[in-house]
Amino acid sequence: MRSAEPGRLPAVLVLNGGEGDARRCVAQNGDLAAILGIQVACVSIPGYGQSSGPSRLVGPQAVEAARHALDLLAQRDDIDPNRIAVWGVADGAVAAGLLMDYDKRPRSLILQSGTYDMVKAWPEAALGTKLRMLRQVWPSRRVLKERSVIANLPHKLDCNVLIMHGERDRLTPVRQAVKLADELRARGAHVSTRLLPDRESRYRPSAKQPAETFLRDTILEPPAPAS
Repeated sequence: MRSAEPGRLPAVLVLNGGEGDARRCVAQNGDLAAILGIQVACVSIPGYGQSSGPSRLVGPQAVEAARHALDLLAQRDDIDPNRIAVWGVADGAVAAGLLMDYDKRPRSLILQSGTYDMVKAWPEAALGTKLRMLRQVWPSRRVLKERSVIANLPHKLDCNVLIMHGERDRLTPVRQAVKLADELRARGAHVSTRLLPDRESRYRPSAKQPAETFLRDTILEPPAPAS
């Protein structure tokens, strides 16, 4: 969804990792183009929406897809490559978090309703969640650690992160979001948290306003020149 504003504009890349496809994602978030004067792009990570390939419980192929989407956005002449934010929802938040672990380009990230420590989540997961995970990968400790955002965080970070999570989320305990926030702050990231009064904060309207405020504060102004 393109903004009518001229010039090289900030952009947000939304990683769709839940219900619906990228078209639905654009319908839900495309109004940010008019509200904030930014470009908005939605991508379904592999195995979600109508994208091809197995989901493989997010995994390396999802991170590679997100990096390729960043490459395509950075090459556009209507986007400022230094002001691209990434917004991940549900499993898309896992992909966004892993992207942060391996790619320094996104200086602003929104992580919403993700599972950030797969090793910890596996023994605590409900039977239905375990069956869903088993349909995608064999949950060895190595595989789960490879998909754990917290386990792969670099020693130092310089980025802005908004973590949103439902206080009573039945699929992923809110303590996963709290632990991630603590780990990010310990590494130098600028972290804001927003606990939403929902059982699940996925696709809830209550998440929209905090996201708008965060994007306005972190990517609308050009970065200050290095001294």
